Amino acid sequence: MRNPNTYSTLFEEKTKPKPKVAMFLVYLVLGLSLCVFGASVWFSSYAKKVYIGHRPVLKTEAGKIQNEIHKLELEVNTLTDIERVRSLIKELGLVEHKESIELEDR
Repeated sequence: MRNPNTYSTLFEEKTKPKPKVAMFLVYLVLGLSLCVFGASVWFSSYAKKVYIGHRPVLKTEAGKIQNEIHKLELEVNTLTDIERVRSLIKELGLVEHKESIELEDR
């Protein structure tokens, strides 16, 4: 019934195979993911520093461009107002003076 060979194999500590390859792959994947995370943080902070460094220059340039746009819009508005007045003069049949007349402020 009892065989001494089977009895000894039941209570004998079995040597567990060490998963060296599996743990190496786990650590390799973990290391690579940490490297990728660190690189993404570094690149995003570098891009922010570059943007923040150029932001004052961009704001001043944008302000200059906006001022030029407003000046051109005012010039266009005055020219269209003059053209509108001239077209009304022609429609009404009035005579336009060649010399300019300046009105005094009150």
